[in-house]
Amino acid sequence: MSRDIRHIRFLELDPRMKLLLVVVFASATFSAPNLLALIWMYLLVVVLYLARGLWLGAKKTAMLFAVFLLINLILSFVPQSKFAAGVGMILFMLERVVVFFVMGAWMGSKLRVSDFVTAMQNMHVPKGGTIALAVAFRYIPTVQDEFRSIKNTMMLRGIGLTVRNVLLHPIKTCEYAIVPLIIRSMTISDELAASAMTRGLDLESKRTSYREVRLRAADFLYAGAVIFAVIAGITGSALLGR
Repeated sequence: MSRDIRHIRFLELDPRMKLLLVVVFASATFSAPNLLALIWMYLLVVVLYLARGLWLGAKKTAMLFAVFLLINLILSFVPQSKFAAGVGMILFMLERVVVFFVMGAWMGSKLRVSDFVTAMQNMHVPKGGTIALAVAFRYIPTVQDEFRSIKNTMMLRGIGLTVRNVLLHPIKTCEYAIVPLIIRSMTISDELAASAMTRGLDLESKRTSYREVRLRAADFLYAGAVIFAVIAGITGSALLGR
């Protein structure tokens, strides 16, 4: 086996380890003791994106986190008021909850749903949960493609999805963007569920897979190193914050 293939296998974790990292990051970020711990978690998330070669995802994630930190910095100079307290509370929740969705997108990128289903089957996860998760991971990228198509259609009609149009024409922008997305989302969910049933995900017999899906030493090493970094960062930031 060539060095490149080993490198790819090292970075492409087993779906079970990816799911474990999603849970670890979501839990650790939500319980982050201070802003320093939050910044450390954000840096680790961006590093995970870069480690898998997801450059665009890393850029968007870094920009999103930078916006959160910038708003946090601005609020530190704003006089205390009910409005500032309300914005601070909303920001507090967003800073932590959004990591779950960002890590979910990280897990879903380049994920083979068949490998995920096989991994869940090996863990003896109930079929209902496996089907729901499999449909969810196929649902997100499909909705993203649909939203891009809606944006292109809006541009053809002269109503691009821009900040200016949202401020000047909020009702029309909502009509052209949100309504079609909701309708298509309902249709897509039905189509994906039917596709899952067609592939035999609801059968009682055990599924077989063309690809070998099993935990390797590299999976444990990679996930263990990331979890150690998370624990070390949380612990170190808590000690520094005292």
